[in-house]
Amino acid sequence: MACRLLSVAQSGYYHWRCRPPSARALRHAWLTDQIRAVHNASRGTYGIRRVHAETTLGLGLQVGHNQVEMLMARAAIKGLPGNRRPRSRHETPTAGDLVERDVHSRGAESVVGH
Repeated sequence: MACRLLSVAQSGYYHWRCRPPSARALRHAWLTDQIRAVHNASRGTYGIRRVHAETTLGLGLQVGHNQVEMLMARAAIKGLPGNRRPRSRHETPTAGDLVERDVHSRGAESVVGH
């Protein structure tokens, strides 16, 4: 019934069903395992950019950013959003006015005169 509905020959369907996985499918499965390992090593924090950087620079694999994005989406692997750590605000004292400038003594008259 499905073959008739999709206009596919039954022999073609059974040939497709018994066919071994393609080289691309095997590489995608292997890359997904590598991506999952990198993601788990980061305790689930790395997103697409960092996973791609780790696979290309860290593991030395030749894989494109879009391919990593596609495989992570298919495997439902997601990183944590944004930067959750607040930036430190240094309270280091700054040096005073070492030249002893007096910027407040001049009024607006000197600025208007130019």
